[in-house]
Amino acid sequence: MSLTRADPAARTLAVNPMDLTVRSVITTIDPDRGGDVVVPTGLRNADEFLLNPIVLWAHQRAQFPPIGVCEWIDIQPRRIVAQTKFARGVPFAEDVFRLYEQGVLRGWSIGFLPRKARRLASGDPRRPPALRIDEWDLLEYSAVPIPENPAAVTVAIEKGLVTDAALRDWLRGAFEPRDVLRGLVG
Repeated sequence: MSLTRADPAARTLAVNPMDLTVRSVITTIDPDRGGDVVVPTGLRNADEFLLNPIVLWAHQRAQFPPIGVCEWIDIQPRRIVAQTKFARGVPFAEDVFRLYEQGVLRGWSIGFLPRKARRLASGDPRRPPALRIDEWDLLEYSAVPIPENPAAVTVAIEKGLVTDAALRDWLRGAFEPRDVLRGLVG
């Protein structure tokens, strides 16, 4: 089971219309909405990822073709910077590029497999602990219109943060929390 994480601190750093490239922060060490942390220096398969450096639209592996490729990644202590080359001659990919160029789109999200994670103490007895993902494999990253995090949704259900019964039941139908958390905490 892979996870996704849209980081509110991920942002566009540079756009080159001649090459159809966007340099951006694709993830940071900052906690997400649920308090979970993905450690940038925990990326373990950078070389393997660059053999098939796919960039998707909103983590859609079946509905849309890839929109580009990652030309390079720079793993820093607090963030990962990547350069995306959008597919030329593919209208959808070019449209997505233009939206970044105009500043309409700004968000990015990583799709990953956790290798090693642990629970973090929340410091607030009313709030369940978050996860810190110390080691992980990058499967892809995505251009995203609205930073959303299905993994955060599943963890929120598991933590009891979704209190509306109807909403919780609907979300459980879309995401099974135990499947996401199985094998993550060690």
